[in-house]
Amino acid sequence: MLQINTFHYSPEDVDCTRCAKYGGKKQGCTVKACPWLAERIEAGVVGYEEAVRDTFPRNAHLDARLHTVVRRFTGSLFLTPAHERRMERVKAERGYRRKRDTPAYYAAMYLLTANGDLCRRTANCFCKHGIEFGYADLRGIPPHDFTLFSAARDIYTDSCGTMVSDLANAEVVDTLAFSLIVNALLVARYGCPVLKITDREGKT
Repeated sequence: MLQINTFHYSPEDVDCTRCAKYGGKKQGCTVKACPWLAERIEAGVVGYEEAVRDTFPRNAHLDARLHTVVRRFTGSLFLTPAHERRMERVKAERGYRRKRDTPAYYAAMYLLTANGDLCRRTANCFCKHGIEFGYADLRGIPPHDFTLFSAARDIYTDSCGTMVSDLANAEVVDTLAFSLIVNALLVARYGCPVLKITDREGKT
């Protein structure tokens, strides 16, 4: 009989004071990056700033852009309510497939549903077993949308190393695209629970 795991982490489960890496009130956390960030995100105690800070390596040029993204965070990783509705609609239409529905799959979906035109152009890309980017209609696509499309493809195919190095260059990736790609990379690393973050700073 198939058993569905319905367990979800609670704030009590991820209390930092219970962690082996916690050095008491004076020391606090004794590691540079939380090893349980994904579980804390699921429990709803991680803020946007911490998620971003712990995801990206320190880089003088990239840090400046990341600081701007954090400062501009408005309480949702989605660009607009319509963006969220589009992604939820595509998720519902495609159904659930355990092997297909990886964090990278949802990260690409997040980018490809960022606006109505890009969603229309890539509607045929979502297939039974994954995303086939060759089916996209790229004729006359605006540069901004092509950047999002390229980032989605790179994240999904796990070839985002070069793309990440380009993020610091404002001439290559505009500010809005940068913010969306940062959010997509959070989804690729932590899964859809990261989309539930609503606070800039954590609750613990």
